[in-house]
Parts: sequence; C-alpha cells; structure tokens
Amino acid sequence: MPDYIEFALKYKDTCKCQFIYIKEAHFLETDEQGKFIDGWPRGYFGFEYPQHKSQEQRLQMAQILKTKYNIPDEFPIYQDIYPQNLFDESFGIWPDNLCVFKDGKLIYRGIINLDGTRKESHSKELEEWLHNFIY
Repeated sequence: MPDYIEFALKYKDTCKCQFIYIKEAHFLETDEQGKFIDGWPRGYFGFEYPQHKSQEQRLQMAQILKTKYNIPDEFPIYQDIYPQNLFDESFGIWPDNLCVFKDGKLIYRGIINLDGTRKESHSKELEEWLHNFIY
C-alpha cells in the first residue's frame, strides 16, 4: 500500500489517482467454534479481517485502510458495489492491481502471473509504462 500512495502523490498533477476498495484480500473466516473455514492462514502478515457481508462493512474496512496507511484526504477511497463487485468483476483486479483508463476505456492493467505473483510492485511497473506511453 505505501508504494501506491507514493505513486499517487508523485503523479497527482499528471493523472487522477483513485483508490477503489473491492473484496477483502486478507480475509479470515471461521465457524462458530473458531475453526478456519476460508481465507488467509491465521497470522499471515497480521491480517485477519472478515470478508464483507454488506456495503456498510466494506465502507468500514475502507476507513480502517485509510487510517492504517494514512492515505491523504485528497485521495478518497471508493467502494465496489456489494455484493455484485462490479468493478472487480469487470476488470479482474482482485486482490490488488492498478488500472489506467483514458476516455472511458481501460488502456493498462497490471500484470499478475498465473501463480498470483508479479515481477515488481504494480506502481513501479506502471511508472515504467507511463514513461513509454504516447498520448
């Protein structure tokens, strides 16, 4: 997250950066007895959030994200629509990604390998791409 914020601050005069909170990437679901059902392994990077069950919960998690990472107020966090997840379903950005839109069309989407890894952080990849982009 810090590299995304750094990117947004660096390029705020060049492009409009927006954060869109989609499904929780670091979720942990347990049953009534506390047994693991789905999500990340317990203790994995300290993330143990429930998956959203409403738009209100998604809004609350977006606020936690904003506070935890000190996201400047100039970058509002929008939320994908629950439960349809229209933005994620349309552009396949889960668990996290960067997209560039121009004139209402998707012209760039970060590359995620089939195993879920990526060459480098999306913001560094996008920065390289922007330097070579011809308007």
